[in-house]
Amino acid sequence: MTIAATRPGAAPVPPGGAPNGTAGGRPSRTLTAVYVAGAVTALGTQMTMLALPWLVLETTGSATRAGLVLAAQVLPMALLGFAGGEVIQRLGARRTMVVSDLARAPVVALIPLLQALGALRPAVLVAIVAALGALAVPYHAAQRVLAMELLSPHARSLTRANSALEGVQYGSAFAGPALAGALIPLVGTTSVVWLNAATFAFSGLLLLRRVPAGGGAGGPGAGPRGLWAGVRHLCGDWFLSRAMLSTVVFGLMLRTLMITMPVLAFARFEGDPRIGGLLFAALGAGGLVGSVTAYVLAARVAPVRLACTALVCVALPLWALLVPVPAGVLVVAVGLSSAAAPLANAPLMGLLSARLPEGFGPKVLQAVVTISTLAGPLGFLAAGAVLDRAGVAATLWGVAALATFGSGNLILALRRLRATGDADRPGPPPRSRRGRRPAAGATAPTPVRPAGRGPSS
Repeated sequence: MTIAATRPGAAPVPPGGAPNGTAGGRPSRTLTAVYVAGAVTALGTQMTMLALPWLVLETTGSATRAGLVLAAQVLPMALLGFAGGEVIQRLGARRTMVVSDLARAPVVALIPLLQALGALRPAVLVAIVAALGALAVPYHAAQRVLAMELLSPHARSLTRANSALEGVQYGSAFAGPALAGALIPLVGTTSVVWLNAATFAFSGLLLLRRVPAGGGAGGPGAGPRGLWAGVRHLCGDWFLSRAMLSTVVFGLMLRTLMITMPVLAFARFEGDPRIGGLLFAALGAGGLVGSVTAYVLAARVAPVRLACTALVCVALPLWALLVPVPAGVLVVAVGLSSAAAPLANAPLMGLLSARLPEGFGPKVLQAVVTISTLAGPLGFLAAGAVLDRAGVAATLWGVAALATFGSGNLILALRRLRATGDADRPGPPPRSRRGRRPAAGATAPTPVRPAGRGPSS
């Protein structure tokens, strides 16, 4: 990968364009293709998040089966998440994305095809959806690894790339279900699923055509071995371990907030569903606005400073939820906190990526994605129990406290990172079991650090 492979005094030049490591530099055509492919895939996936359960309801009328279909799509991440790093390491990031897209296209096309033939049984649909979930496991981490390989290793460049990828996810989550809801009455549910198959095919072919083989600085095969190598590296690096602690806390906080918002609207505003809808809309719209803002500010504000400021803005507005204020104030508070999340996450992911030694990207980034995903179900379960036993007010106290702890922990870690001047440096590879650094030529070589590094703020 670029971080360790760069020669001292030389900045990598991505294929198809100018260097992306300069602050404010335009992304190359190759990197733009990665963004577009990710956006198209994410949009199609989010459309099927509505279309598939809708199809089940149309054909069976069973809400239980509709929920089972959604669960089958998410479950592979929990069961196979850490194996995704092995896939990226063996195939390479570009090939992983291409294989994932081109394999999912015919699999998802089976759904409307079998439906037309009258052969789509509930068990078959669950199996198809589970296969789609399994094929998607390494995709998001592979996106970030490929972006790292096409960029210079500086945290500002990686911050812009991660803000763009965050914007893709927030934008698709905001537009995908709405577009599916508009198209289903016009063209039918199965036509929307056909469209999803087309998005996968388009994305895979775009990557094949616009991202040349070996276009990044990294390649398959390099890096640490073992299913848990990414987790071990996270635990062995003081900054990354602190960052992952806050990631888990924020995951619990966000899911608790999501399940509390409709209860808050019901209890405080006489069961007005419009308030609940506005609070959820504020989450999506705030995240999208924050991603766009992060992309702009990444060229102008040092990553550590941007992350610290944003982390304060994640936690502070949530304390307003404890006060009996008008609904409009709550919507603004939720929107501000949601907008600040990608403003913090983009530079944090950039700093994390810049800190990785050569070959560690696939395992570590897949571990980050998997741990973040696993925090979700735990948050929903914990929030439901707290709401039943302690009520809305106590749950909102927990939301604000979790956000404050997560932000404070990261701010302290970032200030230490800035004080040590390590904000743009790869961290050391983990020690072996005997307490020694791996020797040259081992699976975890000590990285060659790029010239011209320094504090990020």
